Amino acid sequence: MAPCVLDNSGNGSRSMFTFGFPGLGCKHCADKSNARKFFYRTAEILSGNYAHIPNHVLTCVHAPIEIKRTLAALKKIHPGSKQKLSRGSQRTFFERVFSRLHSKKK
Repeated sequence: MAPCVLDNSGNGSRSMFTFGFPGLGCKHCADKSNARKFFYRTAEILSGNYAHIPNHVLTCVHAPIEIKRTLAALKKIHPGSKQKLSRGSQRTFFERVFSRLHSKKK
């Protein structure tokens, strides 16, 4: 994933966001006409919907197979790894991601 902004190419269901709104885009298909981008209004929404991101990478025809293999392996161990984190760690992570994306907003 890489930071991106909403542009006028295929706004579709994202009409609730203004052009220039920051989000995350798949860097493997970013230069394609059907590039996948993810936009979230709040860190809480990002946290609750982040599964769309790895699911896209696993099915992205432009993502290298090694990335897909590594991601699939990490998804298998994620539940166990997550249990070792202190309570609220995942929420803090997504708040930081969201803040970094929106601090770049011009």
